[in-house]
Amino acid sequence: MYENTLHIRHSYALSPDWHQVLADALGAKLINDQQLVLPENIGKGGSFFLEVMPGFSLLLLDVTFHIPISFTQQASKDHFYLAYYDLNDEINSHTVAGTAHQIGYQSKLGMGFTDSRIESILTPTVNERYYSLRLFISKQLLMSLMGNNKPQEVIETLFDDTQNTLFFYSHIDSSTRLLLRKLKERSFDEPSFELFAKGTALKILTYLVRRIRNIEPIIEKLSPADTAGILRTSQYLLDNLLLDFPGVAMLATMAGMSESKFRKLFSKLMKSSPNSFFLQEKLLLAQNLLQSGNFNSIRDVALEVGYSKPGYFAEAYKKAFGTLPQDIFIKSII
Repeated sequence: MYENTLHIRHSYALSPDWHQVLADALGAKLINDQQLVLPENIGKGGSFFLEVMPGFSLLLLDVTFHIPISFTQQASKDHFYLAYYDLNDEINSHTVAGTAHQIGYQSKLGMGFTDSRIESILTPTVNERYYSLRLFISKQLLMSLMGNNKPQEVIETLFDDTQNTLFFYSHIDSSTRLLLRKLKERSFDEPSFELFAKGTALKILTYLVRRIRNIEPIIEKLSPADTAGILRTSQYLLDNLLLDFPGVAMLATMAGMSESKFRKLFSKLMKSSPNSFFLQEKLLLAQNLLQSGNFNSIRDVALEVGYSKPGYFAEAYKKAFGTLPQDIFIKSII
């Protein structure tokens, strides 16, 4: 963190009152309680907040900061869920419950789902465009959208205000990513932007509800310590994608739990086994590197991500994505 970093503390709410507090802290202009415009000395762009319907609001961030800045989202007084969708080319740090998640080059986990009561810190990259959609969803609304086909124990886990709540990081599904790219092309100042943003948010909410419905029953409540332990190990894996898988024994020790408990809880939170999670993220990184134009050969990319045999790399890549590395490879022109 830079010594001259501007630190902003704020909290979210389903209503727009919080937006004025943030604008005042930044010295920004707020138009109609919706559009925040950054002062030139801090950056360009801003944010757009909109109450889509009762119990459901959206926040769009389209900013380029000229100075180092850190946003601490404090626990909200209201109980609602937040869904994060980040579309960025550079690495941005998003720290949730004390664990830092790198959004960008290494990790493609651009989607997060968390509780308004969990504090988080966002540190965008200086002089790079940061674009993100946040959905604020009341627990009552989400419960009604879930319907009656979920097991009772899952409903209790999702909406129990006295226990640890549902939390996960994942990939942005292709349907949502397509909607976000179309939204990213629109300007906040367009006359039809509000209507377009509402429609987009409602469609994305539909995809999100379907996704949550597919979550396996979470019978056990996860303690904050267990949650932090799993998130700590997932971040370790993301930070070391160029190495070999470290093994479950080492990861379980890092998380402070037995191997059997670690396997079980990791799968619950990350929706994948530790080894599968690591392999998928390693191959997603390889996909990014293949298209970067920074390598002379596919073999160089394979070696970069820890595959000593290009043939084995090609086999793993095709199994994951259905195509071979050469189908997307862009060779360096230098």
